Amino acid sequence: MNTSIKKYIADEKKSLSSTLNIYRYFLLKDNKIHIFILCFIIFLIGFTPVINSIILENITDSIELHAQTYGNTLSLSSVLIKWVVIYILWWESLNIMWRLYDYFYLKAIPIMKAGVINDFYQYIQQHSHNFFQSNLAGDISGRVTEASKSIEMVFAYINEKLFRKIITVFTTIVALYYTHAVFAFIFTTWLIFFLGVSFCFSKKINQYSVEFSKDKVNISGRIVDSISNVALVKMFSAHKFESDHLKIGLNKVIRSDRNLQWFMLKLRYVLGLSCTMMISLMIYYTISWRASNNITTGQCVMIISLCVAVVDDVWDMAQDFGDLFEYIGAFNQSLTLFSKYDIIDQKDAPDLRVTNPVISFNNVSFNYMQNSNSFINQSIEIPAYQKVGLAGFSGSGKTTFTRLIARIYDIDSGSILIDNQNIKEISLDSLNKNISFIAQEPMLFHRTIAENIAYARPQTSYDEIMQAAKQAHIHEHIMSLPNGYDTICGERGNNLSGGQRQRISIARAFLKDAPILIIDEATSSLDSRTEKLIQQSLSQLMQEKTVIVIAHRLATLVNMDRILVFDKGHVVEDGNHEQLINNGKMYQLLWEHY
Repeated sequence: MNTSIKKYIADEKKSLSSTLNIYRYFLLKDNKIHIFILCFIIFLIGFTPVINSIILENITDSIELHAQTYGNTLSLSSVLIKWVVIYILWWESLNIMWRLYDYFYLKAIPIMKAGVINDFYQYIQQHSHNFFQSNLAGDISGRVTEASKSIEMVFAYINEKLFRKIITVFTTIVALYYTHAVFAFIFTTWLIFFLGVSFCFSKKINQYSVEFSKDKVNISGRIVDSISNVALVKMFSAHKFESDHLKIGLNKVIRSDRNLQWFMLKLRYVLGLSCTMMISLMIYYTISWRASNNITTGQCVMIISLCVAVVDDVWDMAQDFGDLFEYIGAFNQSLTLFSKYDIIDQKDAPDLRVTNPVISFNNVSFNYMQNSNSFINQSIEIPAYQKVGLAGFSGSGKTTFTRLIARIYDIDSGSILIDNQNIKEISLDSLNKNISFIAQEPMLFHRTIAENIAYARPQTSYDEIMQAAKQAHIHEHIMSLPNGYDTICGERGNNLSGGQRQRISIARAFLKDAPILIIDEATSSLDSRTEKLIQQSLSQLMQEKTVIVIAHRLATLVNMDRILVFDKGHVVEDGNHEQLINNGKMYQLLWEHY
């Protein structure tokens, strides 16, 4: 992890300096030379208003000199030719500089934006399960793409607008000073007031911008949440309800947007009034001193044209500050994704090596979100290659038990061992590689069937993919599809039936061949014929593995070596089906209900 990101995460108050460090990191990570060139080009372009005004000054004075001195002896065109050529060459050089800027921009910025998305994605992937439960997928993806867009816009505003205008302002002061110090004094006094007011209220602008950005991201999350469940919306005819739900968020966006715009309106009026006063003073002194021949007509043109051009630039800076802080606010909102990890590897954590897949709970205590199904001082051992079923009413702690084994949650006290290795002391990546999950709702990507099966081992051969599919009894169906293994599964596998999706996930587990297998009742929502095929696949998959099966229908546990019965986080009964059906009160109650 980059040092700048580490500092930001460690900074409890998330200071502006830590935010700027991350911005600088992304900006310069892969593009130092290109960024320097872009800034240098803008530095040169910043001289544009002053050079334009100086050329106009010389053209005006040449015209006046021709009228007063040369009369009919020398044509006006011959007098002006030098400055006309200079003006044309200057504009063409300006055109070339902007095109060079565009060239280096396209060389640097796309790489920077891609780097932002990649770094955010890499960091987010390591967040705990709880993080993803607490944040909408659309909200997360929206903040990642917003970060990429924001960092580009922040650079564009700072370099193309603010930096360029700062150079323009500085050169303007110098040019006005060499004309007469009074003009430089008036302009500088106004500039200090203008920028001082802008900076004084920048914090308030940032607050409004952050609030507005947060509300916009929330809207994106709500839309994605509704669209991803569109089938449910249609089934319940809940279009109006979803629209009303969205309107609540939209009203917040309207309010925060209006707050920002209303504040900017008042600020811009005050700044605009200062511009009017400064221009009025400039015109007054220009007319007075021209009347007394203290300055030339060309200098009058230079002063007025330069002030109008620069005032326009500085005036735009008020708008630029608003837009800049809006993008900084959006970037800050995205940086909330760089929150501390809930679950992390210990330093130099070794990999898990499993030769004897024994699972041991030693005096484990765990409380999830203050629920009643807490584990308190639980000690359970699952011997290697034992097939264990988990039974209990909903919310009794079955799923939590399996998630603790996979370290999706960290326990409060005690220890969980796999093959006598504490899962807190080994790397999470190696732990995940030694556990296969088959969920009740299969998880498939919007990719080909082959890619979904090979997800367990991306470098595997096509023959191995096909062998895994055959073991899962899905090969023949795949071959009957027009594109075979290159068939796209669709989002969450919606191009396939439930049984087909489940068998593809089983094929993936065959290919992974992890020593520990956790199954969340994989057949509860399938028809009897499909269930029979999947049960055959699962029976084969369970061989030579330690298996834990979460049961929603107790009939699937009849042949388990052992059944653990849960109630409010506690294992209240332990035995095989025959033992529990005769002596287990809770198990008997479950059997009667299911």
